[in-house]
Amino acid sequence: MKIRQIRAFLAVARTGGVRRAAAALCLTQSTVAKAVSQLEAELGSPLFERNAMGLRLNDAGRSMLPYAETIVANADRAAAAVAEAASGRVAELRISVTPTLPPDVLSAALARFRGRFPAVKLRFTSGFFSDCMPRLLTDKLDLSLVMSAEHQHEALNSLVEEPLCEIDQGVVAGIGHPILEEGADVRRHLTESEWLTTVQDEKFLMERFASMGIPMPRSLTLCDFYTVDALNGMNGALSLSPLSVTEDPRYTGKLEALPPEKFPLPPLTISFFRRRAVELSPAGDFMRLSIREAFDAWIRQKPRRFIRPL
Repeated sequence: MKIRQIRAFLAVARTGGVRRAAAALCLTQSTVAKAVSQLEAELGSPLFERNAMGLRLNDAGRSMLPYAETIVANADRAAAAVAEAASGRVAELRISVTPTLPPDVLSAALARFRGRFPAVKLRFTSGFFSDCMPRLLTDKLDLSLVMSAEHQHEALNSLVEEPLCEIDQGVVAGIGHPILEEGADVRRHLTESEWLTTVQDEKFLMERFASMGIPMPRSLTLCDFYTVDALNGMNGALSLSPLSVTEDPRYTGKLEALPPEKFPLPPLTISFFRRRAVELSPAGDFMRLSIREAFDAWIRQKPRRFIRPL
């Protein structure tokens, strides 16, 4: 297999046709068609279903796709590394970190990292699972530490996951919310209260209500940010959140959790994710180890009710 064949295959897979792929690659249609045909001949199997609407990946093509993406990503990274070394440019590490990670853990990890790699340029972003996974798959991130739930793990064949910890998930409300009162009608408050949730959690929340036979919430607001932040200004609202936020100094005295047994939910995990078959740089690997060591030290400081290391 040659890189030009792999690039042609990926372009056709993305665009659905040889003509559009050729335009994207600035090549002739015959060059792209020949490259794909050569790849299919070498693999001994067609990779596309051909019809009047264009080309669509068949089962063999879909199985080839993640490997092709990895091959091209590694080739691009190798070329970039050589160019970087030749030009004397500063090495860079692109990492996303969940806002759920305690700030003390991240600051301790960063201090340790800087002691080893003072010249590496860090590009930190904060994000959620649905934000970070596409960026990892398109080689826009080197490493991601994100929180996820079981229902979000449908298509992770192209990624390597290394769990860091498990966090209990549940309902979080502002201090004084009537759902937190002893003897409260929890089911009624779950239905009648305003809900704040992210887009990726909306379907899961609705399915959980249905599975428990609870009427759907009358009012729901979708947020594209950390929903517990919005609770500060909406004391009558509820949020589906990691219960550890109630022990976070940023929210102490502002938020409280509904006892998990009153609305049981599966736990969340915080995990490192990286591209399969794409090796982390020494800086990336050291950052991963630094965060893990800082987290282990943090968890040893005192018992954590809702967080368990993995």
